[in-house]
Amino acid sequence: MLFESLKQKPRGVILDTDIGPDCDDVGALAVLISYAKELSFPILGICNCTSNPFGTATLDALCDYCGVPEIPLGAYTGKDFLNGEPYCKYNRYIAERFSKKYQSKTLNPLPHVPFYRKLLAEAADDGVIIVTIGMFNCVSDLLNSPPDEYSPLSGKELMAKKLHAVVSMAARLPKGREFNVFCDYRAAKNVFENCPVPMFLSDYNLGTSILSGFSEDMEQTQESNPVFKSYQLYTKDNPNKENYKNPSYDLTAVQFACEGEGELYGLTERGYLEFFHYKPEKYPNPDATRFVEDTGGNIRFMTKKLSDEKIAALLEKRIYAFNQ
Repeated sequence: MLFESLKQKPRGVILDTDIGPDCDDVGALAVLISYAKELSFPILGICNCTSNPFGTATLDALCDYCGVPEIPLGAYTGKDFLNGEPYCKYNRYIAERFSKKYQSKTLNPLPHVPFYRKLLAEAADDGVIIVTIGMFNCVSDLLNSPPDEYSPLSGKELMAKKLHAVVSMAARLPKGREFNVFCDYRAAKNVFENCPVPMFLSDYNLGTSILSGFSEDMEQTQESNPVFKSYQLYTKDNPNKENYKNPSYDLTAVQFACEGEGELYGLTERGYLEFFHYKPEKYPNPDATRFVEDTGGNIRFMTKKLSDEKIAALLEKRIYAFNQ
Protein backbone atom coordinates (compact mmCIF):
# COMPACT_ATOMS: atom_id res chain seq x y z
CA MET A 1 0.00 0.00 0.00
CA LEU A 2 2.70 2.42 -1.05
CA PHE A 3 1.80 6.00 -1.84
CA GLU A 4 3.75 7.96 -4.43
CA SER A 5 3.35 11.65 -3.70
CA LEU A 6 3.00 14.22 -6.45
CA LYS A 7 6.52 15.33 -5.60
CA GLN A 8 7.77 11.80 -6.28
CA LYS A 9 5.73 11.28 -9.44
CA PRO A 10 3.59 14.01 -11.01
CA ARG A 11 0.08 12.74 -11.71
CA GLY A 12 -3.15 14.48 -12.58
CA VAL A 13 -5.22 15.72 -9.62
CA ILE A 14 -8.96 16.08 -9.25
CA LEU A 15 -10.01 18.19 -6.27
CA ASP A 16 -13.45 17.59 -4.74
CA THR A 17 -14.55 20.37 -2.39
CA ASP A 18 -17.57 21.57 -0.41
CA ILE A 19 -16.44 25.16 -0.84
CA GLY A 20 -18.62 27.28 1.46
CA PRO A 21 -19.20 25.77 4.92
CA ASP A 22 -15.61 26.67 5.86
CA CYS A 23 -12.86 28.81 4.33
CA ASP A 24 -10.07 26.26 4.56
CA ASP A 25 -11.21 24.90 1.17
CA VAL A 26 -10.04 28.20 -0.32
CA GLY A 27 -6.65 27.90 1.32
CA ALA A 28 -6.40 24.28 0.20
CA LEU A 29 -7.04 25.24 -3.42
CA ALA A 30 -4.37 27.96 -3.25
CA VAL A 31 -1.93 25.45 -1.78
CA LEU A 32 -2.75 22.95 -4.54
CA ILE A 33 -2.24 25.50 -7.31
CA SER A 34 1.05 26.60 -5.76
CA TYR A 35 2.31 23.01 -5.69
CA ALA A 36 1.03 22.33 -9.22
CA LYS A 37 3.04 25.24 -10.57
CA GLU A 38 6.16 24.20 -8.67
CA LEU A 39 6.00 20.45 -9.39
CA SER A 40 4.46 20.68 -12.87
CA PHE A 41 1.53 18.34 -12.34
CA PRO A 42 -1.84 19.05 -13.97
CA ILE A 43 -5.00 19.86 -12.03
CA LEU A 44 -7.43 17.95 -14.22
CA GLY A 45 -10.55 19.42 -12.67
CA ILE A 46 -12.28 20.72 -9.55
CA CYS A 47 -15.71 19.54 -8.43
CA ASN A 48 -18.09 21.39 -6.12
CA CYS A 49 -19.78 18.63 -4.12
CA THR A 50 -22.59 20.90 -2.89
CA SER A 51 -25.70 22.32 -4.56
CA ASN A 52 -24.54 25.86 -3.84
CA PRO A 53 -23.94 27.75 -7.12
CA PHE A 54 -21.87 30.37 -5.32
CA GLY A 55 -19.40 27.62 -4.49
CA THR A 56 -18.78 26.79 -8.13
CA ALA A 57 -18.47 30.47 -8.98
CA THR A 58 -15.96 30.89 -6.14
CA LEU A 59 -13.87 28.10 -7.66
CA ASP A 60 -13.97 29.95 -10.98
CA ALA A 61 -12.90 33.20 -9.31
CA LEU A 62 -10.04 31.57 -7.40
CA CYS A 63 -8.70 29.73 -10.43
CA ASP A 64 -8.80 32.93 -12.47
CA TYR A 65 -7.05 34.92 -9.74
CA CYS A 66 -4.37 32.25 -9.25
CA GLY A 67 -3.61 32.11 -12.96
CA VAL A 68 -5.24 28.81 -13.94
CA PRO A 69 -8.61 29.84 -15.44
CA GLU A 70 -8.67 26.87 -17.82
CA ILE A 71 -9.25 24.17 -15.16
CA PRO A 72 -12.53 22.32 -15.86
CA LEU A 73 -15.20 22.61 -13.18
CA GLY A 74 -17.85 20.11 -12.15
CA ALA A 75 -20.78 20.47 -9.79
CA TYR A 76 -23.08 18.17 -7.85
CA THR A 77 -26.48 17.85 -9.52
CA GLY A 78 -28.47 16.95 -6.40
CA LYS A 79 -30.73 19.61 -4.89
CA ASP A 80 -30.55 21.42 -1.57
CA PHE A 81 -27.30 19.88 -0.36
CA LEU A 82 -25.44 22.43 1.78
CA ASN A 83 -27.21 25.18 -0.10
CA GLY A 84 -28.40 28.25 1.77
CA GLU A 85 -27.32 31.22 3.85
CA PRO A 86 -25.37 29.29 6.52
CA TYR A 87 -23.04 28.17 3.73
CA CYS A 88 -22.62 31.58 2.09
CA LYS A 89 -20.47 33.45 4.60
CA TYR A 90 -17.99 34.28 1.88
CA ASN A 91 -18.76 32.49 -1.38
CA ARG A 92 -21.70 34.70 -2.42
CA TYR A 93 -19.45 37.75 -2.05
CA ILE A 94 -16.59 36.12 -3.97
CA ALA A 95 -18.92 34.88 -6.73
CA GLU A 96 -20.63 38.23 -7.26
CA ARG A 97 -17.47 40.34 -7.17
CA PHE A 98 -14.72 38.14 -8.58
CA SER A 99 -16.19 35.53 -10.96
CA LYS A 100 -16.43 36.94 -14.47
CA LYS A 101 -18.31 33.85 -15.67
CA TYR A 102 -20.85 34.16 -12.86
CA GLN A 103 -21.34 37.83 -13.66
CA SER A 104 -21.83 37.12 -17.37
CA LYS A 105 -23.98 34.02 -16.73
CA THR A 106 -21.53 31.85 -18.70
CA LEU A 107 -20.54 29.54 -15.85
CA ASN A 108 -21.51 26.02 -16.99
CA PRO A 109 -19.90 23.29 -14.90
CA LEU A 110 -20.28 19.68 -15.97
CA PRO A 111 -22.63 17.48 -13.92
CA HIS A 112 -20.54 15.62 -11.36
CA VAL A 113 -20.73 12.07 -12.74
CA PRO A 114 -19.93 12.93 -16.40
CA PHE A 115 -17.27 15.31 -15.08
CA TYR A 116 -15.49 12.50 -13.26
CA ARG A 117 -15.98 9.83 -15.87
CA LYS A 118 -14.74 12.04 -18.71
CA LEU A 119 -11.60 13.10 -16.86
CA LEU A 120 -10.76 9.58 -15.72
CA ALA A 121 -11.44 8.02 -19.13
CA GLU A 122 -9.01 10.47 -20.71
CA ALA A 123 -6.29 9.93 -18.09
CA ALA A 124 -3.40 7.48 -18.10
CA ASP A 125 -3.74 4.28 -16.11
CA ASP A 126 -2.65 4.85 -12.50
CA GLY A 127 -2.41 8.48 -13.53
CA VAL A 128 -4.77 10.32 -11.15
CA ILE A 129 -5.05 11.20 -7.47
CA ILE A 130 -8.44 12.36 -6.21
CA VAL A 131 -8.24 14.72 -3.24
CA THR A 132 -11.53 15.14 -1.39
CA ILE A 133 -11.91 17.99 1.09
CA GLY A 134 -15.66 17.76 1.43
CA MET A 135 -18.36 15.14 1.50
CA PHE A 136 -18.20 11.90 -0.48
CA ASN A 137 -21.48 12.20 -2.41
CA CYS A 138 -19.87 12.87 -5.80
CA VAL A 139 -17.20 10.18 -5.45
CA SER A 140 -19.84 7.72 -4.24
CA ASP A 141 -21.95 8.43 -7.31
CA LEU A 142 -18.86 7.94 -9.48
CA LEU A 143 -18.19 4.62 -7.75
CA ASN A 144 -21.76 3.47 -8.45
CA SER A 145 -21.90 4.78 -12.03
CA PRO A 146 -22.56 2.47 -14.99
CA PRO A 147 -20.73 2.43 -18.34
CA ASP A 148 -21.48 5.41 -20.55
CA GLU A 149 -20.26 7.33 -23.60
CA TYR A 150 -16.94 8.05 -21.90
CA SER A 151 -15.99 4.53 -20.88
CA PRO A 152 -17.33 0.96 -21.12
CA LEU A 153 -16.12 0.42 -17.54
CA SER A 154 -18.23 0.72 -14.42
CA GLY A 155 -17.32 3.48 -12.01
CA LYS A 156 -15.49 1.09 -9.71
CA GLU A 157 -13.58 -0.45 -12.61
CA LEU A 158 -12.70 3.00 -13.95
CA MET A 159 -11.42 4.10 -10.56
CA ALA A 160 -9.39 0.92 -10.14
CA LYS A 161 -7.76 1.41 -13.54
CA LYS A 162 -7.11 5.15 -13.48
CA LEU A 163 -6.55 6.12 -9.86
CA HIS A 164 -3.37 5.84 -7.84
CA ALA A 165 -5.05 6.82 -4.58
CA VAL A 166 -7.70 8.91 -2.88
CA VAL A 167 -6.50 11.45 -0.31
CA SER A 168 -9.20 12.91 1.93
CA MET A 169 -9.86 15.18 4.86
CA ALA A 170 -12.33 13.06 6.81
CA ALA A 171 -13.24 11.29 10.06
CA ARG A 172 -11.69 11.44 13.54
CA LEU A 173 -9.04 9.39 15.25
CA PRO A 174 -9.56 7.18 17.08
CA LYS A 175 -13.33 7.62 16.76
CA GLY A 176 -16.13 10.19 16.59
CA ARG A 177 -18.38 12.23 14.30
CA GLU A 178 -16.88 14.46 11.64
CA PHE A 179 -18.63 16.91 9.29
CA ASN A 180 -17.45 15.53 5.94
CA VAL A 181 -18.71 12.10 6.99
CA PHE A 182 -21.95 12.75 8.82
CA CYS A 183 -23.36 15.19 6.23
CA ASP A 184 -23.80 12.18 3.91
CA TYR A 185 -22.69 9.18 5.90
CA ARG A 186 -24.16 6.69 3.43
CA ALA A 187 -21.96 8.08 0.65
CA ALA A 188 -18.92 8.09 2.95
CA LYS A 189 -19.60 4.51 4.02
CA ASN A 190 -19.90 3.42 0.40
CA VAL A 191 -16.56 5.00 -0.51
CA PHE A 192 -14.71 3.80 2.60
CA GLU A 193 -15.92 0.23 2.09
CA ASN A 194 -15.73 -0.05 -1.69
CA CYS A 195 -13.01 2.28 -2.95
CA PRO A 196 -10.78 0.08 -5.16
CA VAL A 197 -7.59 2.04 -4.48
CA PRO A 198 -5.83 2.98 -1.22
CA MET A 199 -7.21 5.89 0.81
CA PHE A 200 -5.11 8.25 2.94
CA LEU A 201 -6.97 10.44 5.42
CA SER A 202 -6.23 13.63 7.32
CA ASP A 203 -8.55 13.46 10.29
CA TYR A 204 -10.22 16.34 12.12
CA ASN A 205 -7.83 16.20 15.05
CA LEU A 206 -4.74 16.52 12.87
CA GLY A 207 -5.72 19.80 11.24
CA THR A 208 -7.74 21.51 13.94
CA SER A 209 -4.74 22.85 15.88
CA ILE A 210 -2.80 24.01 12.80
CA LEU A 211 -3.98 27.61 12.43
CA SER A 212 -3.16 29.18 9.08
CA GLY A 213 -4.40 32.11 7.07
CA PHE A 214 -3.65 35.82 7.08
CA SER A 215 -3.00 38.69 9.45
CA GLU A 216 -4.82 41.95 10.12
CA ASP A 217 -2.01 44.07 8.72
CA MET A 218 -2.68 42.62 5.26
CA GLU A 219 -6.18 44.11 5.11
CA GLN A 220 -5.17 47.32 3.37
CA THR A 221 -3.27 45.58 0.57
CA GLN A 222 -5.33 42.45 -0.13
CA GLU A 223 -8.86 43.76 -0.77
CA SER A 224 -8.77 42.48 -4.36
CA ASN A 225 -7.44 39.06 -3.33
CA PRO A 226 -10.34 36.54 -3.16
CA VAL A 227 -8.24 34.12 -1.09
CA PHE A 228 -7.73 36.77 1.59
CA LYS A 229 -11.33 37.99 1.37
CA SER A 230 -12.65 34.46 1.90
CA TYR A 231 -10.71 34.11 5.15
CA GLN A 232 -11.60 37.63 6.25
CA LEU A 233 -15.34 37.22 5.66
CA TYR A 234 -15.54 33.76 7.17
CA THR A 235 -13.68 34.55 10.37
CA LYS A 236 -14.97 38.09 10.93
CA ASP A 237 -17.20 38.43 13.99
CA ASN A 238 -17.08 34.67 14.52
CA PRO A 239 -16.61 34.04 18.25
CA ASN A 240 -15.16 30.60 17.54
CA LYS A 241 -12.52 31.84 15.11
CA GLU A 242 -9.37 33.90 15.34
CA ASN A 243 -9.65 36.77 12.86
CA TYR A 244 -8.01 35.89 9.53
CA LYS A 245 -6.93 32.44 10.79
CA ASN A 246 -8.63 29.05 10.46
CA PRO A 247 -7.81 25.42 11.22
CA SER A 248 -5.97 23.72 8.36
CA TYR A 249 -8.20 20.67 7.96
CA ASP A 250 -8.29 20.63 4.16
CA LEU A 251 -4.88 22.15 3.57
CA THR A 252 -3.15 19.22 5.25
CA ALA A 253 -4.80 16.70 2.92
CA VAL A 254 -3.60 18.65 -0.12
CA GLN A 255 -0.15 19.04 1.39
CA PHE A 256 0.13 15.30 2.00
CA ALA A 257 -0.94 14.49 -1.56
CA CYS A 258 1.94 16.66 -2.74
CA GLU A 259 4.59 15.82 -0.12
CA GLY A 260 3.69 12.28 0.98
CA GLU A 261 5.47 10.60 3.87
CA GLY A 262 8.65 12.29 5.01
CA GLU A 263 9.63 15.30 7.05
CA LEU A 264 6.07 16.57 7.57
CA TYR A 265 3.85 13.52 7.88
CA GLY A 266 3.84 9.84 8.68
CA LEU A 267 1.10 7.24 8.38
CA THR A 268 -0.65 4.81 10.69
CA GLU A 269 -0.87 1.13 9.92
CA ARG A 270 -3.59 -0.06 7.54
CA GLY A 271 -7.15 -0.47 8.68
CA TYR A 272 -10.79 0.24 8.00
CA LEU A 273 -13.51 2.54 9.32
CA GLU A 274 -16.36 1.01 11.27
CA PHE A 275 -19.59 3.01 11.51
CA PHE A 276 -21.52 3.23 14.78
CA HIS A 277 -24.12 5.28 16.66
CA TYR A 278 -22.51 8.11 18.60
CA LYS A 279 -24.91 9.26 21.32
CA PRO A 280 -27.99 7.74 19.62
CA GLU A 281 -30.29 9.76 21.85
CA LYS A 282 -28.87 12.92 20.21
CA TYR A 283 -27.81 11.76 16.73
CA PRO A 284 -30.26 9.36 15.06
CA ASN A 285 -27.95 8.02 12.36
CA PRO A 286 -25.00 5.59 12.68
CA ASP A 287 -22.77 8.29 11.21
CA ALA A 288 -19.75 8.16 13.51
CA THR A 289 -16.65 6.14 12.73
CA ARG A 290 -13.90 4.33 14.59
CA PHE A 291 -10.64 3.30 13.02
CA VAL A 292 -9.82 -0.40 13.32
CA GLU A 293 -6.28 -1.46 12.43
CA ASP A 294 -6.32 -4.43 10.08
CA THR A 295 -3.68 -5.54 7.60
CA GLY A 296 -6.44 -6.19 5.08
CA GLY A 297 -7.76 -2.64 5.36
CA ASN A 298 -7.63 -0.03 2.64
CA ILE A 299 -7.22 3.10 4.79
CA ARG A 300 -4.29 4.79 6.53
CA PHE A 301 -4.40 8.02 8.52
CA MET A 302 -1.81 10.79 8.47
CA THR A 303 0.27 11.60 11.54
CA LYS A 304 2.23 14.80 12.18
CA LYS A 305 6.03 14.89 12.45
CA LEU A 306 6.50 18.67 12.71
CA SER A 307 4.95 21.16 15.11
CA ASP A 308 1.67 22.84 14.25
CA GLU A 309 3.47 26.18 13.92
CA LYS A 310 6.02 24.86 11.42
CA ILE A 311 3.36 23.18 9.27
CA ALA A 312 1.25 26.35 9.37
CA ALA A 313 4.21 28.44 8.23
CA LEU A 314 4.81 26.14 5.27
CA LEU A 315 1.14 26.31 4.30
CA GLU A 316 0.99 30.09 4.60
CA LYS A 317 4.01 30.47 2.37
CA ARG A 318 1.98 28.82 -0.38
CA ILE A 319 -1.22 30.74 0.38
CA TYR A 320 0.75 34.00 0.25
CA ALA A 321 2.16 33.11 -3.17
CA PHE A 322 -0.94 34.76 -4.62
CA ASN A 323 -0.87 37.94 -2.51
CA GLN A 324 -0.72 41.17 -4.47
